[in-house]
Amino acid sequence: MYLKKYQQRVVSELKQFFAQARASREEFDTIISAIPEPQRPMVAASMNYVESAFQKLNLTYTDNCKNGLGKYYPRINLKIPTGGGKTVLAVEAIKEYQTVFAQKKTGLIVWVVPKEIIYKQTVNNLRDKSHPYRQLLDQASGGRTVIAEKGHTISKQDIEENLVILFLMAQSTNRSTSESLRVFKDSGGFDSFFPEDNRYDLHYQWLQAVPNLDVMWNNGEQAQLITSLGNAVRVSKPLIIIDEFHKVFTPLAKETIDSLNPELILGLSATPKVGMNNLCTVTGLELKEEEMVKLDLHIIPPVGNVENDWKAMLQNIMDKRQSLEDKAIELRQETGQYIRPIALIQCERTGKDQRGKGFVHSEDVKEHLIDEGVNPSEIAIKSSDKNDIEDINLLSRECPVRYIITRDALNEGWDCSFAYVLGIIPNVNSNTGVTQLIGRILRQPNAKKTGIIELDESYVYYSKGDTSSLLQTVVNSFEDEGLGDLVSGLKVQNDPQVNPKKTVGIRDEFKKLEYAFYLPVWVMVDDKGEKSRKFNYAIDVKQHISFEDLTLSEELVTKIKNSLSEQKSDQSTFSVTIEKEGGITPKEETISASYYSNINIGYLSRRLGEFIENPFLARKKAEQWIDALKVELGEKILKKFFSFISSQLAQYAEEHKQSEEERIFNEYLKSEQLKLAIIDDPKEGFRVPENDTITVSRIAPTLKHNLYEDVDFDNLNKLEKDVINILEKQETILFWFRNRVARGWYAIQGWRENKIRPDFVVAKKKDDSKVEIVYLMESKGEHLLGNNDTTYKNKVFEQMTAQHKAGKIKSYQTQLNFGELNEDVEAYLIEGGKEEQKIRELMK
Repeated sequence: MYLKKYQQRVVSELKQFFAQARASREEFDTIISAIPEPQRPMVAASMNYVESAFQKLNLTYTDNCKNGLGKYYPRINLKIPTGGGKTVLAVEAIKEYQTVFAQKKTGLIVWVVPKEIIYKQTVNNLRDKSHPYRQLLDQASGGRTVIAEKGHTISKQDIEENLVILFLMAQSTNRSTSESLRVFKDSGGFDSFFPEDNRYDLHYQWLQAVPNLDVMWNNGEQAQLITSLGNAVRVSKPLIIIDEFHKVFTPLAKETIDSLNPELILGLSATPKVGMNNLCTVTGLELKEEEMVKLDLHIIPPVGNVENDWKAMLQNIMDKRQSLEDKAIELRQETGQYIRPIALIQCERTGKDQRGKGFVHSEDVKEHLIDEGVNPSEIAIKSSDKNDIEDINLLSRECPVRYIITRDALNEGWDCSFAYVLGIIPNVNSNTGVTQLIGRILRQPNAKKTGIIELDESYVYYSKGDTSSLLQTVVNSFEDEGLGDLVSGLKVQNDPQVNPKKTVGIRDEFKKLEYAFYLPVWVMVDDKGEKSRKFNYAIDVKQHISFEDLTLSEELVTKIKNSLSEQKSDQSTFSVTIEKEGGITPKEETISASYYSNINIGYLSRRLGEFIENPFLARKKAEQWIDALKVELGEKILKKFFSFISSQLAQYAEEHKQSEEERIFNEYLKSEQLKLAIIDDPKEGFRVPENDTITVSRIAPTLKHNLYEDVDFDNLNKLEKDVINILEKQETILFWFRNRVARGWYAIQGWRENKIRPDFVVAKKKDDSKVEIVYLMESKGEHLLGNNDTTYKNKVFEQMTAQHKAGKIKSYQTQLNFGELNEDVEAYLIEGGKEEQKIRELMK
């Protein structure tokens, strides 16, 4: 099999190390054999042949380790970026290890893999006797290769007569995980490695030779060994290969692996930890020069600087992906090479019950692609509960998939070199999953450039956030992750020790404040001022919004004309690559602006249909407005900038809808048909939950005024923690609690459809330790101030506060007899950077 130049270098350096390590070990063995036998153990314990080998090769030696038998052994690491061919290098390492260091064709190799998807891919490839990787192993074993997995029974004869490759998942090597393999259990299938069960004297002799074997019992003269796979591994003295070595380079994990009595450990990591013996380093520049990655990587900001228009972004992605496929068809006709460009779309939500809550769901993206003419068979969703690409060969000519929608389910080792385009719907300023997904589009098909520039590069589109944040994220991922080792952390399934939960209740000292546990809701009232029912968006607002008389205003037409005059035929984008000197620097470039160059009434109708409930009216408005703009702009201009103009028209419809919602709400208030009320009936009002279920914090927070017995402190953001710390210091604080975004927790219905869930509920006390007032607080970072959603929430809070100041909050007590309900409630937005000033002002 053909190796890249850097891969040849790595294999050569491995071979050199194995040869020197073998020579040093033989040299030390010769010296030790010449020492009188009584002194040998003491001398042998102090002689480190591994350190000698490193010194002779002028290599830095930092990881000084002994196996479970107390003998020094090499623990080395190869620094290989993801996409650099770690699997083929591991197979080559096995071949050279068997030939040069072990000098035999049989034995045991334990191969530890961190991710299930990588595990399956590697096992399947090595089981396929026609695969180049398997053929390399067969060269090392003389055609006697056995691929084994967890749970398989392995005999002593298997290892003596074959080269056995045993695959384990990473968490399987650590006793602390609940998923421990039979490596540390009495599985009863490895009797052939040990004496017969009733020969306790022979079992004891084995234990004397290998003191770290697991035993059932040992009385000092006889013993009973556990016939487990773990003990079978210990007596076989294996080569252990660990992918993503940095994930298990911890004291406990190293101790566990040492106990398996390895002859040598070979780690593979893109991001090695301090203290590792790094034998070889492969740079990102080497990968680029060997055509392993799709660089340059181009970052395309929102077209026309229209933020948060994910549908316009999808339109551009569709155009780009189709243009790449056109190039791929040309390539296939000329060379026979098959490429089917795939676009990855990162959405905001994927859960079954998470749709329609103000976030872009995977099904929303799929529906829009279908509406725009994409065949449903070409769209796949990959999430934690839906996997449309499971067991599908995405590289097959028969596979139709061209779009994959996900949130973060492609992090764990997913790899498809046909992925060219990434579209990011969540805000890139706060989207931690971006770097992980960028790594998914970097691998070059067939590890060879096509000669067609467009098919040798990769593309990232985004709809929300600023370019500088995304650029920095990309640059950091290149520098810090070895050019793409961007997968998520090690998973430990069904382990109660990981993120344990507990239920906490209201503290006893606060239970007497029951009258303050009821929070306000908006209610509709009758002519007599009596409540009739809870305020309902669908009934009281939605059905009263009118678009019939909405026409294009002169102001909007002028705005569109002025915007078009500022549009350029070229669009500023950015590219990131690795320079010859090894530096990673983004550079600005210009491309021909990709606008949807056609008038599509159906597309505009669907965009308007997001705000106009009646689809026939949405179609009617689309036709009317297109006809009007043809006159105002001309058909040629309208075609050229149709995507941008559609975004402006959709924004116009949204602004009208929001204006109507607020107008209707204010009319109810003015006519006193709507009131803010405290109600003790749980069906109509709201009471603070009796209990909360939280994740146990690593360090228990010392909080005196939390309403509940504990708080999920580790999962709070910095601003929320700052707010809590400030509240805890206030002399007038009675209690506070963090309101959850979940069913059963406090939410106030405003004039828009989605309810508002304040971050904190805070009670201020009087001199007699009774409640003076309850504050509803929403904390917002500086980067969110001034946006549409924040402005809306602040307006709702101002209305609620105005109701209290005017003495208009009314209580309806129908079930309780502990005294009057607390009607003193106000709501405030707490700005990031001004949180202490605002809280002090409220609590003075």
